[in-house]
Amino acid sequence: MAAVAAIFLSLPVVLLVGAYGWLRLSQTVAPGVTVGEIPVGGMRLARATELLDRAWNQELMLAAVDTGDAGRTWMVSPAQFGLTVDAAGSAQRAYAYARQGSLPSSILEMVAALSDGWEVEPIITYDPEAARVGLESLSQSAYIPTADAKLGLAAGEVSATPAQWGRQLDIESSLALLSADPEAILLRYGFIPLVTIPIQPAIADVAQAANEAERLLSARPTLKAYDPVADEWLEFTPTREQASAWLSIQRDGSGLRVVIEEEAMGPYLAGLQTSIGEERALDPVAASAALLAGLRDEQAETLQVRYRPRYYVVRPEDSLISISFQVGIPYWRWLEENPEVKARGLRVGESLNIPPRDAMLELPAVEGKRIVISISEQRMWIQEQGEVIREHLISTGLSNSPTLPGIYQVRSRTLDAYLSSWDLNMPLFLGIYYDTPNLRSGIHGPPQLSDGSRLWEDALGNPASYGTVILDLEAAEQLFNWAEEGVVVEIRA
Repeated sequence: MAAVAAIFLSLPVVLLVGAYGWLRLSQTVAPGVTVGEIPVGGMRLARATELLDRAWNQELMLAAVDTGDAGRTWMVSPAQFGLTVDAAGSAQRAYAYARQGSLPSSILEMVAALSDGWEVEPIITYDPEAARVGLESLSQSAYIPTADAKLGLAAGEVSATPAQWGRQLDIESSLALLSADPEAILLRYGFIPLVTIPIQPAIADVAQAANEAERLLSARPTLKAYDPVADEWLEFTPTREQASAWLSIQRDGSGLRVVIEEEAMGPYLAGLQTSIGEERALDPVAASAALLAGLRDEQAETLQVRYRPRYYVVRPEDSLISISFQVGIPYWRWLEENPEVKARGLRVGESLNIPPRDAMLELPAVEGKRIVISISEQRMWIQEQGEVIREHLISTGLSNSPTLPGIYQVRSRTLDAYLSSWDLNMPLFLGIYYDTPNLRSGIHGPPQLSDGSRLWEDALGNPASYGTVILDLEAAEQLFNWAEEGVVVEIRA
C-alpha cells in the first residue's frame, strides 16, 4: 500500500520531468512565453524570429505626435525613425527561458509560464542616423507655412484677416528625445514625440492699421467752397466708398500702414468739377489739401470757386462800353486779352476772349459780407451772413459816364480821396474797380468842392455821378467802417 502511494505521489513529478524533457528535445519556446505582447510559446526559434520581425519591424505603426499640438499626428513605422526590434535576439531570449537554471528551477519556470504566462522584453536597437533621415523626411509634412495678417479696403469697408503662425520640425530636439530613451518610446509610450517650433509671420498684427483706416473712412471730410460771383456756398462730402479709393495699404517694417494717395482723389475732384458747371472751377491742389486736412481731423481751408475765361461774339450794335456792360468787365481789361482789337477796333462776328467773371476779384473774398448795388433801382443793400442788415438810396453814374455792372470788391480804403481833375474830395472812399487803367471808381459820400459845398446830396435815388456810387454821408461812414478790403461788391444793371 505504501508502495502504491509512493507511485501516485511521484507521478506528477515524473510528468513534469517528462514534459520538460520534451521541451528540451523539441527545441521550441516554452509554452505561455510572449515577447512584449507577441505570443511565441511552442514555436521553434526560426518561426518565432520570423513572427517577431513581421510584428515589430514590418507591421507595427506608431503615431508621430507634435508635442506642441497633440492634434497633429502622422502614422509612421518605428523603423523609419531608427527604432527596430532585434527579432533573432529577442526570439533567442524567449527560447532561453526555462533553460538556463537548474533542473528544478527550469521546471518551475516552465510551470509558471504555463500557468500565468511569461513576458520577455524584446531587444530594442536604435540607429540615430536612420532617425535623423526619418525626421528630415517628415519635416515637410510637419511644416505649416506662415500667413501674414492682411488688411483690405473694399466698398468703403475695412476687412482684416488675422495672421497665421507657422510651425516647423525641430530635428535636433526631436532627435535628442528619441536618443534619450528609445526603449521607453517603443515599449512604454507607444508614440514618437516630435518637437516643433512656432514661426512668427512677417506681419503679425494689423489692428493699428485697421483702426487708422476705419478712422479715416469715418472722418467724412467736408470740402467747403464759396462762389463770390453767385454768392453761393458749396459743400461736398465724399462717401466712405469714395474715400476708400484714396487709401492704400503699404508694408511698414513688420506691420502695415494706411497711406492717403493724393493722386487718387483725381476722379472724385473731376466729378466735383463736372457738378458745378463748365464755367466754374475748383483749384485741384487746394481741394486736395482741404480733403487731406479733413481726413486728418485738421482745420480745412474754405476754397474760393474760380471762373473760366469766356467768349463773346461781336454784334453790329456793339461798342467797347456796351460789351463791357454785357460781360461785366471794364473795356480796358478785356482788351488786354484781345490786343488785335485794341489795335484795329471791333469787327462784327469775331469772337473775343473775355476774362472770367471773377477776373476783378484779386483779393481773397471776405466771407459773410457783401455789398449789392442795383443801377436800375438806385439802391444798395448791405448783407451780412446772407441777410440784409441795411439798405440805402444811392446815385450811380449818368448815361454818358455809367457805373459798370459786374463783380468787384473793395480794393482800397481812403478817408478823403482827392480828384485833381475836378478839384473835389470824395469822402470815405472805397475803391472797387478801374474805369480806365489809371482811374479808379468806387463808393463814397457826397463829394466836396474846394469851396466847401457838396455835390448831389439831393440827387440820391437818381443817377448823378461820373461813374462812382454815392451814399449820404452817414451811410458812407457806416459802410466805410464796416467794409474791409476784400469785401465783394456786386453791381447789377
